Amino acid sequence: MIMYEVSSSSSSTWYAQFSTPRHEVVMSGRRRHQSYRPFLMAMRLFLIFTTALLSYPIAAAFTPPALMSQPQHVHLLSSCNPYIVDGFSDEVLLTEESKSSELKDLLRGKRPHRVAKEKNNDYIQFVSPLLEDGYPPAVLEREAQHHRFKPLLLYIPGFDGTILAPFLQFPSLSEEFDVRAMKIDNADRSTFVELKERIVEYLLQECKNRSGGNVCDRVYLMGESFGGILSTEVAIELSKPKYKVFIDLKGLVLVNPATSYLRSIVYKLAPPIADAKPSIPALEGAEYALRLLTEVVPLFLGEREHRFVQQLIRITLFKGLPPVVNNAQREAYMGRVAFAIPLRLKFMPKDTFRWRLNKWMDVGSRRFEDRLEALRAARDVKDTINVDVDTQAMLKMSEELRTTIVVGELDAMPSLEEAERLSSELFQKAHVHVVKGSGHISTCGGSLHLIELLREVFPEINLSGCSGRESCKILEELHGLEPRYDNSPIGMMPWNYWSKDNYRQVNRD
Repeated sequence: MIMYEVSSSSSSTWYAQFSTPRHEVVMSGRRRHQSYRPFLMAMRLFLIFTTALLSYPIAAAFTPPALMSQPQHVHLLSSCNPYIVDGFSDEVLLTEESKSSELKDLLRGKRPHRVAKEKNNDYIQFVSPLLEDGYPPAVLEREAQHHRFKPLLLYIPGFDGTILAPFLQFPSLSEEFDVRAMKIDNADRSTFVELKERIVEYLLQECKNRSGGNVCDRVYLMGESFGGILSTEVAIELSKPKYKVFIDLKGLVLVNPATSYLRSIVYKLAPPIADAKPSIPALEGAEYALRLLTEVVPLFLGEREHRFVQQLIRITLFKGLPPVVNNAQREAYMGRVAFAIPLRLKFMPKDTFRWRLNKWMDVGSRRFEDRLEALRAARDVKDTINVDVDTQAMLKMSEELRTTIVVGELDAMPSLEEAERLSSELFQKAHVHVVKGSGHISTCGGSLHLIELLREVFPEINLSGCSGRESCKILEELHGLEPRYDNSPIGMMPWNYWSKDNYRQVNRD
């Protein structure tokens, strides 16, 4: 069954949960604050830009030398994230159904494709993003160990390897999920297959830890852009019988999946930039950066992201907030992450750009097309006994896995057409949702209330029986945002982002 839905700026489809009740504001008081607004806005912008400029050298100055020189493969435990899984114990219980040598190797942390590339482990982490950023509800839940009773949702990032694109969605997703995310450093040189293996390893370990060795039947994958290709590959792998005793994949969420890469304008523009020889060798980096910023980046940050820019302006002016930012703790979380963006979003070197285009995007896309062709052929065969294991797994995934495909209306990648192709040719249980006015990078931004969509598609996650809060009209003048939850004309000041009510670190004791 294929379902389509469009998120409109003038629609009241989406509601945010547990919002602070709205209080009426006396108009005279509102007028009294108008004279202060320009000053407060200027002060807020000054603080944001000053902190962004100073944060890196300050962080470097206060980082202990021992920490700077610590080998990455140890995976140091962050004060805000005391559980980063890096490997596997030999104590995993193997059943009769899982005694193949390949699965034993995976369960014990042996990676058959990584004999000469163990250093790649240094640059991949699986984290709890809300713990890293001190979101109080997630920290309290972790300390009480209540996160184990929620389904596990693993976010697989796009080409940049960061988890910034959907960060606004994480707090509301945590209402129903134990949210985890994969982060990949620019120095990583994992192949497409190796990335898939790392994800499968991590999920096996998490299911063992959460269920005490029993079946883990509540796992959902969410992949964005390139992560859409990778998460589909992982879903195919997990559909094989040998994993059933450990992992039962319940749902897949694809956001602007880059399975359309080979038919996109990015495929035509990006590889020539990665492979270009510099006219002046000493200026190779500058030439690469110039072409990247003038030819590729505008596809994702140009006029297609006009709505995104307008939303940022209105948030800064205290006129509105994304529907998922419906209380003070979430506004503070949004502010903290915004301050940290200059540290987390790093410029991608040319070698990394070339590697990811060739070894991730190209290999992953062609692998997906080959699998889709094999699937078409298998559907024409009455007896599938002689069909290879991978194609049988893809048949099972195609017929049984519930999939939500979220695409931006103005995406430079042909995501709208790709959603139609995936829902008609691959996923038989697909729900397509179009975010109006959004481009590639802003689909998970201010206009989307993802948790409400997922509660409709996966009703079993809605343990609290929530159906959204009271209707709140999303005003056209706010470009998809909603009025502030507290009706305040001045908003939250940056120093409150780290107040004791809005920020909390994990207590390790």
